[in-house]
Amino acid sequence: MLRSLTLSLATMALSAMPITAAFAAGTVPTVQQALFDAKHIVGLTPGTELVYKFERKPSDEAVLGKAFTDTINVKIENDAKNSKKDVLIQIYTGDRARDPQKITEMDGNPMLIVYLDNAVAHFRELAGGDRAYLKNTFSKHLGTQAKVEPVTISFKGADVPGYKVVAIPYANDPARAKMRGYEGAVFTLYVSDKIPGHFAKMTSNFVNAVKDGPRLDEITTLDGVGEIK
Repeated sequence: MLRSLTLSLATMALSAMPITAAFAAGTVPTVQQALFDAKHIVGLTPGTELVYKFERKPSDEAVLGKAFTDTINVKIENDAKNSKKDVLIQIYTGDRARDPQKITEMDGNPMLIVYLDNAVAHFRELAGGDRAYLKNTFSKHLGTQAKVEPVTISFKGADVPGYKVVAIPYANDPARAKMRGYEGAVFTLYVSDKIPGHFAKMTSNFVNAVKDGPRLDEITTLDGVGEIK
C-alpha cells in the first residue's frame, strides 16, 4: 500500500532538480523537488532510527474520538542497490501498534507516504467523499497550487535552513459544499536537507467552517526538532 501511494503521488509532471541544488542556488524549490525528488535517506547508515512524535488533538473528544500521543519509527535496516535502503516502519506502540511494514530499495523517506495517506484518509473520515477522488484532488493541488516558503528550523539546538510546503487542496473543490465544513483543511510539511530524513514536521489541521464545528489537529514531529520560524 505504501509503495503504491508513493508512485501515484510522485507521478506529477514537474521538473527534477534535487533539493540540494535549490539550496545551493538560494532559490525556493518546487513541491516536486522538495518532497519527491530529494533522496531523503540515502546518506543514512543501517541501524539509524528516525523517531517521530505523533499527536492527535481533537477539539471535541465526544465527537471526534480520544486525543493521544504516540510514536512512529522509521529504521534503516540495510543498504540496498543503487544507494537505496531497506527500511522498517513501526506505526504506533502498545495497543495502537500496527504491524511493522518493511519496504525495500527506498531512497525517499517513507514518512511522507504515511503522512499523505493519513491526510487523505482522515479527511475522508471527517468530510466524507470518495477516496480515489480525494487523493487525486490532493495530488493535483500539490503539483499546481501548493506554496513553498523558506523557514528556519531548530534541530538539536542549532538553526538550519529549510522550507515549508502548504497545501489547502479542497478549498475550491466543486464538491466543497458537501464536505461538512472541512473544505478549508490545511496540510503543512517542513523539510530541510540538513536534518536526517529531511522531514522535520508535518501537520494536518482539519479546521471546520461550521459554527462550533469540531476541529482536529494532527502533528508529526521528528525527535530533536524545536521551534520553526
